[in-house]
Amino acid sequence: MAKDQGNFKKLLSKRPLVFTVIPLRDNKTGDSVHDDKIVRNLNNRKEELAIALSSFTRLSAISVPELVEENHEGKPRYNSIYTRALARGTADLLHIDALVNKVVAHIENYESFVEWIKETHSLGISNMIFVGGNTRHHRYPGPSVSEANVIARRLWWEFHKEEITIGNISLPERKDEAKRMLFKTLAGAEFFTTQLLFDSTQVINLISEYRRQCTVAGVEPATILFSFGPIRSTADLNLLDFLAVELPVSAKDYILENNDLAEASRRSIINSLRVYSEIVTALEEKDIRIPVGINVEQMTKSNLPSSVAMLESFEKIIDLTANEVTDYLNKTSSG
Repeated sequence: MAKDQGNFKKLLSKRPLVFTVIPLRDNKTGDSVHDDKIVRNLNNRKEELAIALSSFTRLSAISVPELVEENHEGKPRYNSIYTRALARGTADLLHIDALVNKVVAHIENYESFVEWIKETHSLGISNMIFVGGNTRHHRYPGPSVSEANVIARRLWWEFHKEEITIGNISLPERKDEAKRMLFKTLAGAEFFTTQLLFDSTQVINLISEYRRQCTVAGVEPATILFSFGPIRSTADLNLLDFLAVELPVSAKDYILENNDLAEASRRSIINSLRVYSEIVTALEEKDIRIPVGINVEQMTKSNLPSSVAMLESFEKIIDLTANEVTDYLNKTSSG
């Protein structure tokens, strides 16, 4: 097991490997029988994940997202519960760090943000990812992501006299994304996790421009975690549509060739390895000096075995050079 608990901030410069798990999708009702069942499910999920991940020695952190849907007015509907307890509990069993996700756009007021910060600290979590709203067309009550970065760092130091580690989300296909990332970095972001990647072109262009803008601004770039997740069926494609993730036709056709579900998981892993190989090759060839890492996402509950298999492949290559990654990809593809 990894033994770097409490050091996620230090690991950001050492190619961190993060595993993002799906949260519990339920809500407390006030009915004791139902709510007790949620707690049992929480404990079962922690144990299931700990067993599945116990052999990984390179894993840096467990991440749990907050799932929020929005209606036509931008009002939130929360589809996850106990995200911080799941992250902290699983991380404790694995002796690594916990990382939580918070959609800040729906924070009603300053007092609510203060309460969230205090509760998060009480659970022993000091690593967090702040996320904005789903669209620019709504007027949200909460802060922007950059504002949340600044507010959270101030509150954390005011209350706890400790450092926190703040991350944000990067969407490679979004216009002016490098500029957005620069501003968020200046506001305190220390790492970014990308949207799920199935192609390398846009993200290579993005990190090159982000590195350039950081140089002009005289600021060290934040770590970029490249996100990958396995898809096995059309049901997974529906989830990608919901998340507004772009899946190139060529990648879709390759992964789901002949609707062979048994092979789809393997092809999905190979496609992700290919994308990562192209990224690290470009970093070396273009001398883009920027800290990077990998985030493997479990997209659905049934995808846990495939996600763990993908994590296993990335653990084998995360510390390799670009040429070594390419060699591993070629051997895996031919196998």
